[in-house]
Amino acid sequence: MGLSAAARSAAQSFDRTAADYDRLGDLNENDSIRTWLASVLPSAGRRALDLGCGTGRDAVLLAGRFTHVDAIDLSRPMIELAQAKRGRPNVTYRQADLLAVTGQYDVVLSVMTLHHVPDLPEALRHLKGLLAPHGRLVLVDPYPAESELRPSLRALQRVVPLRPRLHAMAFLRFAVNVTRRGPGTAWEIYRLQTRKEWLDHRVSDRFFSREELENCCATLLPAARLDRLGGTVIGLTWDRPESHEGAGPDDGVAPSTRPGISSP
Repeated sequence: MGLSAAARSAAQSFDRTAADYDRLGDLNENDSIRTWLASVLPSAGRRALDLGCGTGRDAVLLAGRFTHVDAIDLSRPMIELAQAKRGRPNVTYRQADLLAVTGQYDVVLSVMTLHHVPDLPEALRHLKGLLAPHGRLVLVDPYPAESELRPSLRALQRVVPLRPRLHAMAFLRFAVNVTRRGPGTAWEIYRLQTRKEWLDHRVSDRFFSREELENCCATLLPAARLDRLGGTVIGLTWDRPESHEGAGPDDGVAPSTRPGISSP
């Protein structure tokens, strides 16, 4: 599958940070996300899809449960790292645009990918269409922390540019990590998170708000479950019915009430 010009441009940010991304994944394993994924992914199945697979951590998790896994990412360096470090006989890694993927899967998984897409409803609509009957959609993504702030603090965040705020957050994490993980690990995390290439990558994020996600679920994924996984990270699960009943207004069905976010 080829990449569009827009997708190739977006991939360049990931290409420049692939090695740092993988190392930060080693240093910053998120136990709450891993535990939640283990609880919501089916224990077995035939075909699974990992969209935005990065360097393959979640593809490996799927490989232990499914007969075959397709793992897709925009970035060729990400795919090459995944193949080298997390290759499995039942995993096929390939470079592709999320919206260009076709097929039918028992599970479609996407972790920390949707905040990079330009059109959230379009992406969710496409992911829903990749599910086989009774298939499960599993998504993990953050919404911006400012969604939780009082209006006065929200206004302050808008005045201070994102790059200095990212530097400040990295320093605060460094102070915490010195105690939790030791000075060597804390310094390595801080150094990686404040590199120019990493900051360039971070400022290109297109975060959606909690309200945007809830509205998309109400119209496209009725009866979706939203769990807060710590901080501002949300886990979403949605099971496709055998028919298209309840699939949303595109299929002539009235939307459900807006879903709430609960702790898992």
